[in-house]
Amino acid sequence: MQWHEERRMRKNMRLNELTYRQYLALAYIVSKWNIERKHATASELKRIIGFSTDRMLKITLEALERKGFIRFHGLNHNPIAEITDNTARIMPFLTDKLLLVEEYMPYKEIKERIALREKGKRDYLSVKPQVPFVDSLAFLNNKKRIVHRWSDFLEDFPPSLVWSVFERFLKCATTARAAVVLDPFCGSGTTLVTAKLLGHEGIGLDANPVAAFISEVKTYWDIPPKDFRAEANAILNALSSASELLGAVRISTEAFSLMDKMELNQWLKPSVQNEVAFVSEAVKEEVEDERIRRLLLLALVESARAASNVSFCPGTSFYPFRKRPSFAEAFKRKCSQIYEDLLILNRLNGFGNTKIFTGDARKLTEYIEEEVDFILTSPPYPNDLEYTRQTRLDLYLLGFVKSMKDVAAIKKRMVCGSTKLIYKDARGNAKFVEKYESVQHIFERLKEAFSGKNWGWDYPRMVKEYFGDIFVVLRETKKVLKEHGIAVFVVGDQTYKQILIPVGAIMSEIAEDLGYETKRETFRVRRSTLHNIPLKEEIVILKIVG
Repeated sequence: MQWHEERRMRKNMRLNELTYRQYLALAYIVSKWNIERKHATASELKRIIGFSTDRMLKITLEALERKGFIRFHGLNHNPIAEITDNTARIMPFLTDKLLLVEEYMPYKEIKERIALREKGKRDYLSVKPQVPFVDSLAFLNNKKRIVHRWSDFLEDFPPSLVWSVFERFLKCATTARAAVVLDPFCGSGTTLVTAKLLGHEGIGLDANPVAAFISEVKTYWDIPPKDFRAEANAILNALSSASELLGAVRISTEAFSLMDKMELNQWLKPSVQNEVAFVSEAVKEEVEDERIRRLLLLALVESARAASNVSFCPGTSFYPFRKRPSFAEAFKRKCSQIYEDLLILNRLNGFGNTKIFTGDARKLTEYIEEEVDFILTSPPYPNDLEYTRQTRLDLYLLGFVKSMKDVAAIKKRMVCGSTKLIYKDARGNAKFVEKYESVQHIFERLKEAFSGKNWGWDYPRMVKEYFGDIFVVLRETKKVLKEHGIAVFVVGDQTYKQILIPVGAIMSEIAEDLGYETKRETFRVRRSTLHNIPLKEEIVILKIVG
């Protein structure tokens, strides 16, 4: 079915108006009828969706009836629901055979059936660098986005901004001395990649192990391109050989067995789950070189996200009918990018070394032993984004968590930029900012704005805890920064209930109180469709006085 035809059907049938649970219920009802000519039962639907009660299922089916997709007869009726004529017309589009498959096949059995790494000789990575090999590091960093493009996060600062800050304060490393550069919120490694490209020594820290993993893997530059190409091609050929089998059976992998079923189905459709699980197992079982294995796992999680139902806007939402590449195509494209960049890097030299830690920036001195010359970072904004939510699939796929208890432990290491990071036993830094009238004023205004409501009560506390955490980070930063060293923080203002939170101004106030000399510069202004308050994103420059 062509994409334009699918789009027409979605528009006519209002498929984009379905919540993910509604879509999953409808897809199961349709698949059950189209393949087995049987009606879905309440117990089957609850299992496939992840509902524990009849109440939520009833609400979901009633919504599907209101939207014209089914006729709902009640949970005690047999059948409980039937599809409408309109739904019958798009039955092939909604049918998913794997939704009905309950038995899971282990990777080793699938491997035996397809003779892994023996079938298929296609070269998927026959790419050549598309840039001239000239001394143009700025072009590679800013336009080509070499290495940066391997992985990025929502709200990362752009490589061009990082490059301009380096040019202003450090420029290229000299043969006599390279600077030690620290990013205590390293995210996807933008600062560290640029520092390495310019020949500086880099140190990265992040509370989220996915971010630390990405930053570390993005600094693997001395891998022979031909070795990476051979391993990537072997995996891609194996995936191609297994494609027919993966369309009929489910493959088991530990990560997906541990992940909440409803959440897993939100992220990935069953066919994508199969491909991701297969590549995950193949990479872990077949690739011996640890660094190449980790590079391929990076390509895996990036491709899984690209082929998923998720949309970051800026929160985490799930759209089962959004246009997206297939996982196989996304994985091939990501491997090709990595291979091309390794070819380019193989012809350059003079890179700096990098080391990465997974840890809490509020305890910086527990990880950083040496003094650093320069800090460039962007701490989380107080925007209520919860970054373990956005990396939930990655956390399980990479084996960093096995339960939500593990996720909670990660969240407790994070600066409190979200109400979902407030735990009774993990907060208390608000006490450090009680003396700042600016923070207290915003706290009181937010408290008043949310009074009388049964939601939003924790926003005032979040803001106070956030600036308390920033206080501790700045205090720790001062302990590792050399005399006359410079720290550059990229921050952004926020607003709740039309109340402006001037993050840069308050950070500067705290820093001055801690003994820094400060300067603020606006590098862009964000506009919102929800309010008319301009939100500045600023560069806060800190120097230790005297």
